[in-house]
Amino acid sequence: MPFAPLHKALLGLRLRYRVGGHVETNHPHADIFKRIATAFENNFVKGQEIGAQLAIYHDGNLVVDLFGANDDHPVGRTYKDDSLQIIFSSSKNLTAVAIAMALDRNGVKYTDRVVDVWPQFAKSEAMDDLLEQNMEAMVAGMPAKSAITIQDVLRHESGLHRFAEPMIVSKVEDLDADPSYSYVADLISRSPVTPPAAGQGPPEQQQNAGEDARRRGYHAITRGMILSQILRRIDKRGKRGVGAFLRDEVIQPLELEGELACSSECDPPLKRVIPMQQIPTHVRFARIICHMGELLLVWTLGAWAPSGAQANTSKLRWAKKIYDAAKAYPNGGSYSLLKYGFCSDDGSSYMDGTPGLYNKPAGINMECPSSNMVASARALAKVGSCLVPASGGDSEKKKLLSDAAIDRMHADSILRLDEALCVPTRFTAGGFNDFTDSKIFSSGAGWYGWGGWGGSLFVWNRDRRLVLAYTMNGMHDDVLGKGRVSAVLDALAGIPEAA
Repeated sequence: MPFAPLHKALLGLRLRYRVGGHVETNHPHADIFKRIATAFENNFVKGQEIGAQLAIYHDGNLVVDLFGANDDHPVGRTYKDDSLQIIFSSSKNLTAVAIAMALDRNGVKYTDRVVDVWPQFAKSEAMDDLLEQNMEAMVAGMPAKSAITIQDVLRHESGLHRFAEPMIVSKVEDLDADPSYSYVADLISRSPVTPPAAGQGPPEQQQNAGEDARRRGYHAITRGMILSQILRRIDKRGKRGVGAFLRDEVIQPLELEGELACSSECDPPLKRVIPMQQIPTHVRFARIICHMGELLLVWTLGAWAPSGAQANTSKLRWAKKIYDAAKAYPNGGSYSLLKYGFCSDDGSSYMDGTPGLYNKPAGINMECPSSNMVASARALAKVGSCLVPASGGDSEKKKLLSDAAIDRMHADSILRLDEALCVPTRFTAGGFNDFTDSKIFSSGAGWYGWGGWGGSLFVWNRDRRLVLAYTMNGMHDDVLGKGRVSAVLDALAGIPEAA
């Protein structure tokens, strides 16, 4: 019972909680929706939540809209049905939608090089420096900076998973205005391409040196910053970054003001943003102990697994890749990148493995399209409903994207080991993960999207005409809602594909 008072956890006493909202009962799949509501409530019975929301669309209709609050937790007592929370990397889905809209309207392709729309992207103080950086990157199995495409950035394969130096929080409050705009543009342009694991070559069986080489290393903070700069340069209607573009082209048309925000200019009232809370230390420690057996097995398999053609089973092959990546990041891959994300004016890092920065007005008001959007589950699900077919009419979808653009953003998924996350991911050209291989779904085929630090999840299935958005402020060590939404996803597997 992670978020239960210690005495209740030890004595097995019932927790105080509230669950409310709406579940569609006049529907052919009403029984499935009832099971989902039960699964959602069980998370509060077990003390797995502080405050959480779950919204599901099916065939263009909102069929599940729930919230819950843990009244035994001081933060939970402030949680309401209209509360908002930081959604961390679930923000990346919204940024990718903005990019898809801009590409569709302005005749730009995912395969276009970044320098074709932003020549200064590969700028260096001296050409000799740039040539040297490019040669080093190519030897390490990375693309030259001048060869990076828009889809490379979206797939976390640009080699810019960290910038030359951490970003100063006070200088990134509005990416559409100076000095923030120029500050970030200059920082990106002078940041070299680096392999996901500094000083390491690509893991065995993933070597592909040369200009077409690609290695995946999660762009936890940097992806949204790069994409916002690209968006400004292809947006002929106003030279807007991600925050302003979403406000004008998504939030306002879908009437989501006060439910979804990316920057200070469109933020909802701070009092509705509930602080993020991490799982207690003693529970985290117990979970680490429980996972050590699994980690030891992967490490042993990876160290023992033969190389090259002899590694002829998929489990051994991935164990070997994970082992190689873990060796390159002895202190934890994703965190080793996160800690270089932001700093204060005096240069001290804000990224200490806790959500502290994001609970402060400065962290909420800065514009970081990869990690700090504020949203309700209902707002996310409504955006997602514009990405899937609906028999009841496509009026909302037509406000955002053409059918051809939606097809393109879901196309060309590539399975690769992410050397920062130490897990395989399958990202599309449009920057969404294809969950075909994911263990959080009983059947991941057809599901796309991504989740956020602590557990938020924003995914959709075009074949089943489903959208799921789950947000919370009780942060587990799991990502992609694992554990808390598994039963929900299992229930949704009972909804067949549309005819």
